[in-house]
Amino acid sequence: MIERIYICVNFLRFWPHIFFLYISKNKNTIKEDIVAYKKEYNLKFGFLYLFVHLMAHNKSFRSLYYHRIGNYKWFCQWLGRGIANFTIAKGAIVGSGVILFHSYGTILNAKSVGKGCRFVHNVTLGNKKGGVPTIGNNVEFFANSVVAGDITIGDNCVIGPGAVVFKSIPSNCVVVGNPAYILKKDGVIVNQKL
Repeated sequence: MIERIYICVNFLRFWPHIFFLYISKNKNTIKEDIVAYKKEYNLKFGFLYLFVHLMAHNKSFRSLYYHRIGNYKWFCQWLGRGIANFTIAKGAIVGSGVILFHSYGTILNAKSVGKGCRFVHNVTLGNKKGGVPTIGNNVEFFANSVVAGDITIGDNCVIGPGAVVFKSIPSNCVVVGNPAYILKKDGVIVNQKL
């Protein structure tokens, strides 16, 4: 009984979010984000219930949602704030299916971020000498990693914890260290300098 009341209260609290989900030009992208979270956490909820559940319990998802709805966010944010120290640069193109794990202290300043990327806390994608990175699909960023400059990170890469990357990386690589080096390429250990 208490859970049903809680669900009803959250539906009432987040009804504007539901409305803007359906009128947003990015509604399909938002739906793909929700599906990615559903798969990641093995959730069994229906779509609308899952959306409200994520809005109520996941500030990282809420912050991404506000980026997706653009100018409408001013109407919704007072009902549920996102993460204060999480930033997606204005104009950054963020692909669908992105998952943010407790993304405190994360800055996403990139030309584009591909589909299916995953971010944890204190990740910085940033500017160096006037250029920002382009991130491929299915790239995973671990805590305290930094990627900066006019570089490209290929598809299916893993940027290890604390890695500092200022040079482009080909697809299917695991990058670690400061200065960063390629630990694995196509599943083979190579220990290759960038």
